[in-house]
Amino acid sequence: MPSKRELLEEVLANLTDALGADIFGALVATPDGQVVVSAMLKGGLSAEKLAAMAAAVVGTSERLSKVVEAGEFNDALIRCSSQNILTKRAGRRAILVCVVKSDANVGLLNIEVEDAIDRIKSILGV
Repeated sequence: MPSKRELLEEVLANLTDALGADIFGALVATPDGQVVVSAMLKGGLSAEKLAAMAAAVVGTSERLSKVVEAGEFNDALIRCSSQNILTKRAGRRAILVCVVKSDANVGLLNIEVEDAIDRIKSILGV
């Protein structure tokens, strides 16, 4: 039987395969910013730094959504000139982070990320 790590690595491999050239990297992190698994495809990306900053983005966004009574936080899409960063909760125990091209198909990204999150939740438990 495969380990949780192997199963999570397979989830990221499927995600990066589905998004092809549009994705630079993806990782699963804990809510406190520790890397669980990563598929950093672009040489200059540091999984550790990305995980820590993404956890901060998610935590801050969750607090902000409560302060303004906007409902439950869903995700944060940071749009930049050459890349976008999507951070999204994957249950209470994980965060999924994807770095994609700025002109990536956001609809396809959202579909593939939702599928990945469902699998992550199944592996780690909600």
